Amino acid sequence: MGLKGDRASNRMPVEIERQILELVVSGKSHPEIADLLGVNKNTIWRVVKRAKTDPYLQPSKKIGEFNWREVIPHVEGMQGVKKKASWSQERAEIALGDGKRPVILVGFGDQHIGAYGCNYRSFQEITDEILATPNLYVALMGDYLEMAIRLRGVLEVTAQVLTPEMQEAFLESWLKEIQPKVAFATWDNHGIMRQENQSGVSSLKNLLSRNVHYFNGIGHADLKIGSEIYKSAASHKFRGSSMYNRTHAQGRYIRMEAVDRELVLMGDIHTWGFSQYAEGGIERTCITGGTLHENSGYAKRFFSLHDSPYYPCAVLHHDRHEIVPFKTVRQARQYLGLK
Repeated sequence: MGLKGDRASNRMPVEIERQILELVVSGKSHPEIADLLGVNKNTIWRVVKRAKTDPYLQPSKKIGEFNWREVIPHVEGMQGVKKKASWSQERAEIALGDGKRPVILVGFGDQHIGAYGCNYRSFQEITDEILATPNLYVALMGDYLEMAIRLRGVLEVTAQVLTPEMQEAFLESWLKEIQPKVAFATWDNHGIMRQENQSGVSSLKNLLSRNVHYFNGIGHADLKIGSEIYKSAASHKFRGSSMYNRTHAQGRYIRMEAVDRELVLMGDIHTWGFSQYAEGGIERTCITGGTLHENSGYAKRFFSLHDSPYYPCAVLHHDRHEIVPFKTVRQARQYLGLK
């Protein structure tokens, strides 16, 4: 029985008729199908007509269909759900202080809690100083924890005195104590990015974003101090570097991306520094924090034997638009006449 045969009389085999229908559903034209299967175009038409009532002619092969225009409304819906569920932000307006006195803002990051090389005594002393200083606020600048979870080498993993779980519990406990003093917090590479790279989600990011103003990238914060508003930018790391200038990356950012910003804070490079200069009619202040990871074997092999456990700060005046940077909080306290 060939193509001209049939099950009961003169019809072709049902398998051939199903092939015809599958090709029709897939978008092939009748002439194309006739050439492919060697059948008459009128036969194809009769098969299509019979398929409406003959259950034996239903195609056995499922034919998929995809239209990109139909997808867009669904994607936009999920984008809205994701945005609504997010706790992080890119911009913020933050009022600091009581409005009657200047405010001290210090960038505090790169502590690397959990590492054997962290100076825990200094961490406690700095925390006590922050809590004891009126009108002082901290910008948490990232790399709070060591989080050696990338498994690049045995030494890096075994250089942790606290497990990753204990490190996060440590930060959560510390954050509860210092939260009223936190102006905002930024992302980092040691904790947040490593967790995201390993699992696609960061519990550290969730901890920070649910408790303080949190920037998951570069953040712009307009700081209201009394009658003044200071336009700041912050990130754990800005692009660009210079071996001669510890604030090069911040200067590059405000020159090329954010010309309205006047105070820019960064961490990451473990070497403190600050600069103040005029550009574009605006007085710019750039601050880079140091680190408490003073006994890092990696740093001592590839960078320097010198420690950099200092965190420059800035005094923001409430009754006149003036930023005054200092190497340490102690110097800022002396400037303000605080004991």
